[in-house]
Amino acid sequence: MLYDPKETFVASLQPLLHSRGDETIRAGSVSSVTDATDVDAHLVAIDSINRSSRLRQAHGPVFLITDRDDGKVLRQAFSCQAAGLSGTHRMPADLLAAIDQAISGHPYFDRDLLRAALRPQPELDRDAARQLVSHLTPREDDVLRRIMSGESTSKMAAAMGVSISTVRSHIQNVLAKLGVHSRLAAQAFVINYDVTTVAAGAPQYS
Repeated sequence: MLYDPKETFVASLQPLLHSRGDETIRAGSVSSVTDATDVDAHLVAIDSINRSSRLRQAHGPVFLITDRDDGKVLRQAFSCQAAGLSGTHRMPADLLAAIDQAISGHPYFDRDLLRAALRPQPELDRDAARQLVSHLTPREDDVLRRIMSGESTSKMAAAMGVSISTVRSHIQNVLAKLGVHSRLAAQAFVINYDVTTVAAGAPQYS
């Protein structure tokens, strides 16, 4: 299902989908996306939606497409638990490959948007990034995984059986050890550096 009222990507992407045998349905509203139960995936222009969290109600994976180039759009992607996010600047064939990766269960997030979310932090190599993560305590590791899943501070506190102030302290420790300044940047850090060494049971990102 495609939802692109501003025609930012559908004109070029829909013919490619058809040429390889994919069937497409054009959604007329966000409600059409969340109500559909017989589609394999949803391709959505995120900039056309005021409350992206509504997409959590969609049946099947949601892949978001944006013409923005700032890292803040990642917050919307995480808030609706999207399977992937890409900018419209990608070549159509590359965009199709990203979509296929995301809906097959391997989340895809545009590297340029990840880097934008990490600025002004200098780029690290992967080993250095993993070394930073290895300094997290088990409790901080748990908090990082909960940050990745988009949990609020109050939800973390309830699930972990601690006070909100204790959770906030853990969050600040996580941010300090990763060298970032926000939860969004922490999420971008994990994905950008392909950190898969967080404790067992953590979601895998690529």
